[in-house]
Order: sequence, then structure tokens, then C-alpha cells
Amino acid sequence: MEFLSNIELFFSEEITDKIISLRDDEYIHCVKVLRYKSGDKIFVTDGNGKIYHCTITEIHKNFLDAEILIYTVQKIKFPHIHFCIPLLRNKDRFRFAFEKLAELGISSIIIYKAERAVKEKFNLEKYRKIAIETIKQSLQANLPEIKVVQSINELNSMEGNKLIFEQNSEKRFDKNLINTSEANYFIFGPEGGLSENEINLLRDAQKFSLAENRLRTETAVIKAASILTQ
Repeated sequence: MEFLSNIELFFSEEITDKIISLRDDEYIHCVKVLRYKSGDKIFVTDGNGKIYHCTITEIHKNFLDAEILIYTVQKIKFPHIHFCIPLLRNKDRFRFAFEKLAELGISSIIIYKAERAVKEKFNLEKYRKIAIETIKQSLQANLPEIKVVQSINELNSMEGNKLIFEQNSEKRFDKNLINTSEANYFIFGPEGGLSENEINLLRDAQKFSLAENRLRTETAVIKAASILTQ
């Protein structure tokens, strides 16, 4: 199945062997906004690696059913890479970095509570919806897994290699320097940087620089993801 860059991609988790249903916002966008009708062909992803090519069979008052004709599978690009980012004071910058990670195909995003980060609750459902919209717009089939941890200590206890990014490191980050078949946690500090306690907890982490100058957190996140995925 060949996909064009100008297709409209929908999202649904309501899938049986042969039928996909669209409800709520997906249904409204498909029927009320784009004016799709019975017999029209649509593309739908389940967020679990599949994009389905379907034919709309029935349009009801609040949902539609579409028959699956064929599907294609997209593999996760980096199944063992986890991007770990703190909440930022500037919500727009945080959202921008989050969206770019999803757009670039990063499949695991961990939100952690840094000592110097803003102290507020992370709205997981809101950012799941943002991730869905992003993979639809970028024609991807894998919805990032989003996890929230309470501290660097909890993050550090996870099995795998830890990488932190600091301007003073003499080693410039290169994707060839990491083993992508092993779990790797890319850890980014908040605006005020990691605390001395957090740095001590991560004393065994690999340290890399991303540029000669100091980068904002969201810029560092996007640059590291871009280097990894290019």
C-alpha cells in the first residue's frame, strides 16, 4: 500500500478483525468537516504500528464504521531510547519540545519532576491527545508511550544507560557512540539545571555536549532527537 504525503490520517482504538469505528472528534472531523460519505476510502492508525486503508460502510448519528481493506506496519524506530524531560516554566516551549519528539518518531517520553522544575501536576490525558494529533499530522503509526516519574532517583533506578547533556563535556554527542539495542535514557535538565544532589545521583551517567554554546532545554531536546533520527 502506497501512502501519499497529502492523505488525511485518522485515529481509532475501536478495531475488530474487519471493522474500524470512528467516534467523537475523529468522527466529527471526518464527516462534518471533511464531508466524507459512505463508500469513501479513509486511512486510520491504531497508534500501535498499523495504518489501515478502509472503506466507510455506515455513517451513524455519532459514529461511523469502515471496512478494513488492507493495512501496513510501521516499526518503532528506536524502541530502546527514552527521552526524559522535566516540566518547564514556559508551557509553550515544553509543548513544542514534546510535539517535536513525537513528530521525530521518539516512542518513549518520560516526564520527571526535577528539583528545580515547576511544581505542578502533569496533565497526562491532555498530552496523550497532543501526541495523537502529532502522529496523525506526521503520518506515523506509533503513539509514544508517556510515563511520569517523581524524581531523578526513580529515573536513575531504571535499568539501562543514562546520558546527560552539558555544555562543558568534551565529548560531542553522536548516535554512533551509543548502543541502540540497549536501554538508553536521555536526561535533560530544567531551566535552572540539575541540582547538586541530582548530579551526584547521576555521577555514573555518560556526559555529552550538543553545541559549543548553552542551549535551552527544549532546544537541546530537539537537537538530540534530530541527531538520533537523521
